[in-house]
Amino acid sequence: MASATSHSERFAVTPRSAARIALSPNSGSARVLKTPLSDEDIWKRLKEAGFDEESIKRRDKAALIAYIAKLEAEIYEHQHHMGLLILERKEWLSKYEEAKSAADSAELNLKREQVSHVSDLADAKNGKIV
Repeated sequence: MASATSHSERFAVTPRSAARIALSPNSGSARVLKTPLSDEDIWKRLKEAGFDEESIKRRDKAALIAYIAKLEAEIYEHQHHMGLLILERKEWLSKYEEAKSAADSAELNLKREQVSHVSDLADAKNGKIV
């Protein structure tokens, strides 16, 4: 029963899920054993062991509520990080646009200077000094 209580910290434990095997250290996946016992037989054995159906259901409900709260907190955290990533993306796009604008401006200035230089060379070649 020790593995069932450690399992209930992460998942709700029901009579059917009590037949699950813990995560295999080699495969990393959960395996489920098919039990030949019916639900009634499982409940009968649990009652004989001192567990009543209501206490198990209360514990399962509490475990489910805790698990749902944990998942909601994880979702909130992921949404927060996604928001930060979106803001960072907007900042990088803004910086990219600024750099692209500066590069385009520098390229236009270079072309103007090249045209001016070619014009000055042509004037110098024709003997006109400006």
